[in-house]
Amino acid sequence: MEVSCVLFILQFVLSMVSCLIEHDLTVVVPAGKRECFHQHMEAKDNLDFEYQVVEGGDLDVNFILRSPTNQALVTDARKSDELHTIELKETGEYLFCFDNSFSRMSDKVVFFDMIIDTLEQEEDPENMEKKALMNAYAAQEMYEIRVEEIEDTLTAVQENLQKSQTHQRNWRNIEFRDRYVAERNYERVGFWSVVNCVVMVMTFVVQVFMIRNLFSNTSKVVT
Repeated sequence: MEVSCVLFILQFVLSMVSCLIEHDLTVVVPAGKRECFHQHMEAKDNLDFEYQVVEGGDLDVNFILRSPTNQALVTDARKSDELHTIELKETGEYLFCFDNSFSRMSDKVVFFDMIIDTLEQEEDPENMEKKALMNAYAAQEMYEIRVEEIEDTLTAVQENLQKSQTHQRNWRNIEFRDRYVAERNYERVGFWSVVNCVVMVMTFVVQVFMIRNLFSNTSKVVT
């Protein structure tokens, strides 16, 4: 995990040097709530922001982008996907919010990709160091979010496996009980079938014997 974190930090630092910063993330927006993210950006930067609802309800969500002075730059109402390209006018913390407050039951899974194209300009080492630290912190935060999502997924998989094992044990017990009952019924049916056959044969023999005695004449005729 530490190696992956270092790779994330290295990727962000290299992106800053090449004047291109990219973030992509998949988030879950619970029903009746909103999820917001902050990103520091400079004036005259070009922002490409794309999002898509990949799961949940009617695949729609509200989206709003606000500037550092709380001005609404983008407002989307119940969109499934959208792409926005904006030239930024202010320097500071921009706010990105996905709003699912209109839905009472369905959570929404939203994937978004954000590309910041910064202009090359002369900066003093102190500003460059601050930017590097900020991007490294953002990479670390994103890494922790993804690790947490993976851990939650693994936990859910483990719980589902345990439930599956419990259901399998229950079905095996039911199958064993039904098989035992079926075998016992088979033995009883076989036993009483043999008894009935024996009784029928004995009844047949007795009937034949009685009929023969009925028609046989053992008395002597005296002349």
